[in-house]
Amino acid sequence: MLQLLFFFSMISIAISQLMTKEEMTVYKNFLANQKRLYKDLFADYDPTLSAIYTLHKSQWINQNATKHPPMTELNLIMAMLKLVDVVEVEEKATFLFDYSAEWTDHRLTWNPLEYGGISHIYVPQKSIWLPEITIADAHEVKFFESEDAPSIAWINFNGTVGFYTSTVASVICEMDVFQFPMDQHECGVSVVANTYFADEYKMNGDMEDMPKPLSKLGNGEWKVSYIGVKEEKSGNENYGSTIMFIARFQRNPGFYVALVMVPAFFINFLSIFALFVNVENLSEKITVGLTNIMAMTFILVILAADLPKTARIPLLAIYVIVGLVIVMTSIGICLLIPYIRKWRKKRNSSEKEKLRETSRYGPQDN
Repeated sequence: MLQLLFFFSMISIAISQLMTKEEMTVYKNFLANQKRLYKDLFADYDPTLSAIYTLHKSQWINQNATKHPPMTELNLIMAMLKLVDVVEVEEKATFLFDYSAEWTDHRLTWNPLEYGGISHIYVPQKSIWLPEITIADAHEVKFFESEDAPSIAWINFNGTVGFYTSTVASVICEMDVFQFPMDQHECGVSVVANTYFADEYKMNGDMEDMPKPLSKLGNGEWKVSYIGVKEEKSGNENYGSTIMFIARFQRNPGFYVALVMVPAFFINFLSIFALFVNVENLSEKITVGLTNIMAMTFILVILAADLPKTARIPLLAIYVIVGLVIVMTSIGICLLIPYIRKWRKKRNSSEKEKLRETSRYGPQDN
C-alpha cells in the first residue's frame, strides 16, 4: 500500500513539472538567446587577462591627454560570520565566513533587448577572470568547493560580475585574558588584495542582515555581542586598505565559576577551619595543608594549559594564588602557635617562681 502511494505521488510530481507546449516554446527561445549571448560574450574573452586598468599613473603616456576609465571597485558583502571555536592557548579563532564579491568587468556587457530581454546569466567561475582575494592573518582557510559542485558566478548586462562563497577561516587573534573568565575579545576575518597596487583598485566592505540573531552566532562557551565591518588603511602606500569583518565575543563564565571558583573557595575555607581546630596536632595540620596546596596547584596547572602565556596573569589565577597564599600563611601560623604557647607558659612559670621567692623571703633592703 505504501509503495502504491509513493508511486502515485511521484507521478503527480512529474506531471506538475511538465510544461505546456507554449511554456516549452518560451523556454527554448530563452535557451537559444542565452546560448547566443554566451557565444558572443566569450568569443574574444580571455579569463587569464586581468580586468584591472593599470594606466592611471603610468609615466609612459600623456596623463593630461588621456581619459581614463573609472577605477575598478571590489565590493565584499558579508552574509554570515559565525564563531565556531576559540583556542586561547594558540590565540586562534575559527569562523564560518560567508561572503559575496562583486566587481565590474567591462568586457562582459550587452544590450538585453538584443537577447530576448536577458539581463543576467550564470556561468562557471573558471570561465571568467576572478580578482585575487586573500584572507590575512589566517592559520587555515577551507572553501566548500569540489569538482562535483563547481562554483558559479553571475554576470549582469552592465558588466557587474560576482560570486558567493562559504569558507571556514581560522585566524590569528591577539587575546588579553587578564579578566578571565569574564574576558571579552574582538577578532575577525581580514581581507586584502595586495596583488594590485593601491592606485589601481578600491575595495569596499559591507554586510547584510545576519540570517540568525547574535545569540545564535556563538557557541556554548562564547557569546557574540557585535558583528560589524571596518576599513583599515595600510601603512604601505603601495597596498590598498584591509577590510575587516569583526566579531566581538565574550566568555560565558558559568563553567569556571561553578567548577573552579566555588570549589576553590570552599576548599580554602574548610582547610583554614580545620587548621585552627585542635591546634596541637601538628601532623594532621600539615596533612590538611599539603592536600590544599596540591589541590590549588592542580587547578593552576589546568589553567596554565588552557590559557596563552601573556604578560598579565588572569584574574582567576590570581584568585587561586591568593587562596593558596592564605592557606600557606595559615599553616605557618599553626606551626608557630604551639611554640608561642610553650614560650608563654615557660615565661609565666618563671614569673610565678619569682613571685613565690619574693613572698617567701620578703623584699631585701639595701
